[in-house]
Amino acid sequence: MLASKHLVNFKNMKKILVFLLLIPIINFGQTLKGTVKDSISNEILQLANITFLKSNSGTNSNLEGKYILNIKEHSEDSIKVSYIGYKPQYLSLKKFSDDKEYILNFNLIRDENQLEEVIVSQKKIKYNKQYKLSEKRDGDIAMFSLIGHETACLIENPKSELGRIKSLKLYVRKNKNADFIAKFRIKIYSYNKTANKPEENLLTEDLIIIPQNKTYQYVINLEDKKIPFLEDGVCIGIELVDENNVSKKGDKIGPGFRFTYGENKQLTWYNYRNKGWAKNDLYNRKSNAMSNLMVSMTVLMKN
Repeated sequence: MLASKHLVNFKNMKKILVFLLLIPIINFGQTLKGTVKDSISNEILQLANITFLKSNSGTNSNLEGKYILNIKEHSEDSIKVSYIGYKPQYLSLKKFSDDKEYILNFNLIRDENQLEEVIVSQKKIKYNKQYKLSEKRDGDIAMFSLIGHETACLIENPKSELGRIKSLKLYVRKNKNADFIAKFRIKIYSYNKTANKPEENLLTEDLIIIPQNKTYQYVINLEDKKIPFLEDGVCIGIELVDENNVSKKGDKIGPGFRFTYGENKQLTWYNYRNKGWAKNDLYNRKSNAMSNLMVSMTVLMKN
């Protein structure tokens, strides 16, 4: 009789164990979630970059200004939130150590210090000449990048006088193995001659283009933007963006850029989600030249 009771209890324990195994494990994970907006107007900011400072990983806000960032294993890191025309915000992740979802909204403040005096002074200038500018060309190399990565190239000013940018030409390369077709965010920077790197973004708005995944030349008319062509030249930046964060890790991204050898100096830099500039180090020993982004520009000048 006693053995029979033990058998019944054992059967009950098996049922309880099976029941427990069928209960889904609830795991929120360590994530930040929220929106990025203008601090005054409360307008949503699409495609704001959110990146870790100690690693090249991060995300961007989508077309509704919303973002989700997995912060697991990043408790000793900080993030930078940035958007064109706004002052960046920084946040330490040390206090976000619990295994849960945190709701955190960012309200960015406009950056009014964007070469306003130079842009205003341009209105007094009459432009009589038009010039096409580009680096020296030798070869045509395909280069493919990843979402959030930006490539910038310096277009030097041979006359060292103030002008205005009329148009920009990009040289796009097809990626026949692409899993995801990205959009391009165009940026135009002043050039810091002393630090030898791009500096201040001359565009105060997002300029997004939708490239085709084929090999061709793409001309962007910028005359109505009234962007100055500075005495030290400007740097043209191209960032690959995924508006709704649907691309996956390991995806091959298209289209790509075209690079060329021809200059024996470094004119190209890389940046991940506005984290900071790194020099291009692709050097061709045979031709004794650096590889630089193939880009050209039409500018208007006084003489």
